[in-house]
Amino acid sequence: MKLDPARYTSGRIALANLSASIEGLERSRLDGARPAALVSLADHLFLRGDVLGRIADHDRAEAIAGVAVSLFPADPAAMLLRARVAERFHRFNEAHAWLDQVVGSDGANRQALKVRASLLQATGKYWEALALRERLANDARGIDTLGALATLSAEMGQWAMAELLYAEALEVDEGFSPLPCAQLLFEWGVGAMRHGALERAEEIFVQLDAILPGHVPGRGHRAEVALARGDLDTAAALIAPLPAVSDDPEYLATRAEILAARGHHVDAESEAQRAAEAYASLLARRPEAYADHAAAFYMGIGNHPRLAVELATKNRALRDTPRSRGLLAKAQAKAKARKTPHASGWFLDLVRIPA
Repeated sequence: MKLDPARYTSGRIALANLSASIEGLERSRLDGARPAALVSLADHLFLRGDVLGRIADHDRAEAIAGVAVSLFPADPAAMLLRARVAERFHRFNEAHAWLDQVVGSDGANRQALKVRASLLQATGKYWEALALRERLANDARGIDTLGALATLSAEMGQWAMAELLYAEALEVDEGFSPLPCAQLLFEWGVGAMRHGALERAEEIFVQLDAILPGHVPGRGHRAEVALARGDLDTAAALIAPLPAVSDDPEYLATRAEILAARGHHVDAESEAQRAAEAYASLLARRPEAYADHAAAFYMGIGNHPRLAVELATKNRALRDTPRSRGLLAKAQAKAKARKTPHASGWFLDLVRIPA
């Protein structure tokens, strides 16, 4: 796989344009909110939050979704937005309830199918999700539909098929924005990590960095790959700037792992404590959304195995997937062993759980 970054708009320009669009949509709200504008604003905020690892953007998007439904309670797009927000934060029953209310145009119904597929996939109902993903891809073979089908295939353990679908998704992309391509490469790289193909993951994350250098989760995961491969200098260089850009504790935890691997145990403990405080705050606000990553953190550098079991149990109750079962089994094993964790890569503890 070799992409030519020149076929896309500059990643830095794309991110600047995204922020400018958000500012414009925020200003336009002062002249009177409209459903489509509110949905667009929330979508832009979620995208920037995903690319830059900004939980604050996700918080703002959720607030906008609440405004949309409050002002336009019967609007299908507003209800779909609330369903997507609930699904994103793992409030699955709530998402289903919102989705069941959506009856609208063909466009709205198609979007509802996408959300339904995401819900089914997130809760381990893979075959039902596959039927919808295939239907959507057959109706419109685009980077979004094929990419979603690829990610589902990877979760179902069909890695060879997933790679073919990811490649096809990139081939059919006719847009000039690097953002859809970057998000697909990120999913592809994470899939490779979960499959245990660290060299493949590194190759994909290098491509992602060329397309969109500011993609924070991509760089964070690339740092994890470097740590797992013993390249501590590269891992440290990749992770160093991320906590200043992102408010996600994942990058503090990764930096703590790297410091521990280098023998800087006092500094590692300090970083791990900062991450633990941030996770505690997130879990108080959104326990469903952060249970899995927090469990992986606490079974590793967070050094609280019993809490890891508690969180993994809650995550398992939310969704019955191979990864949720694997996470719980690993947390229980570590709690039983009662060993002090070493720098083995707390995030890789999560992603290496078989799909």
